[in-house]
Amino acid sequence: MDDGERNKPVKVALLGSYPPPYGGVSVHIKRLKCKLKEKGIDCVVYDFSEGQKDVPDDNVVVRNPLKWLVNYLFTAKESIIHVHTSSWQLRAAIVLLELRGKKTVISIHGESLRDSLRKGNRIKKRLVKFTLKRASFIIAANQDIERLVLSLGISKQKVTVAAPFIPQVVKEEDYEKVPQYVWSFIHEHKPVISANAFSIIFRDGIDLYGLDLIVELTTRLKRKYQKVGIVICLPHAENKKYFDKLEQEIKERGLSEHILFITRHLDVVYPIWQESDIFVRPTVVDGDALSVREAMYFKTPVVTSDACPRPEGVTLFKNRDIDSFTDNVEMVLDNYDQFKCKAESIEVESGINKILWVYNYLVNGREQ
Repeated sequence: MDDGERNKPVKVALLGSYPPPYGGVSVHIKRLKCKLKEKGIDCVVYDFSEGQKDVPDDNVVVRNPLKWLVNYLFTAKESIIHVHTSSWQLRAAIVLLELRGKKTVISIHGESLRDSLRKGNRIKKRLVKFTLKRASFIIAANQDIERLVLSLGISKQKVTVAAPFIPQVVKEEDYEKVPQYVWSFIHEHKPVISANAFSIIFRDGIDLYGLDLIVELTTRLKRKYQKVGIVICLPHAENKKYFDKLEQEIKERGLSEHILFITRHLDVVYPIWQESDIFVRPTVVDGDALSVREAMYFKTPVVTSDACPRPEGVTLFKNRDIDSFTDNVEMVLDNYDQFKCKAESIEVESGINKILWVYNYLVNGREQ
């Protein structure tokens, strides 16, 4: 949506979490806000994340969602309200703004829709369908989510797939923001494999981010690559019982010198992906992982589970299959020049153009 293409003034509201904490959705919102500002599009972030933190002056921190929502339904000034939260109650309330002539966009980043249809009662399922039918547009993070939305009878004309990845602006000082102990670990190991997990989460009793698989992978790789190092960004390790169990297992297996957990918030993590030989993503379910595309953007080979549609150019392994995981990581390492060359040839598409097209379409009625 270039300045010359916008016939009407646009003001956008982004509803969701804003860093910190640094998760895929919060980082997406931060970068989307930045891109909109660059395009001259007025934008306000309504930040629903919890905890005390420093926030930009032009963000609105929502401490009491219910009180804020009641007021916002009558006072919203933005012409486009773009919802990124996974709460269907909030999504449903926001689409009521259509009655005031507002355009509402819902981004479905992960499993919130599938979970609601699988686990929700009849009322919850009706709420979901009502919300999707009343919204102006739905942006799905991958093709599986898009198919699920369309299966509910939602018009194809108001559904699209857009990867949430928006490139990081590279700054030399970002490398100095990574703690020195991380760089020391990276320089002392070869090969270096990196991974990330927002927090310790279980889905149907399974480690969502596959931290257990990474520990087993390291055990196996150590037999062949004696100096292998694994860097895992885990900013939220609140499940102390499970984290202690992992660390005890790491110690018993003699892996303490080979696995580094970073359990603090880092403003930027892309320098770690860039300096790694491989990035791995062994999640049991996923949307469209920002970290996967970011690693690809910085030309690092990626090995990831086939839990969902993945970008072209990654190496897939069978979900939750440690043999497949190990075999594919070893295949990349054993043929590294080939896979590195492939990674360097891939152009990673930003989702920003598709999002801008949606906004323009809603405001100016342009066809795709």
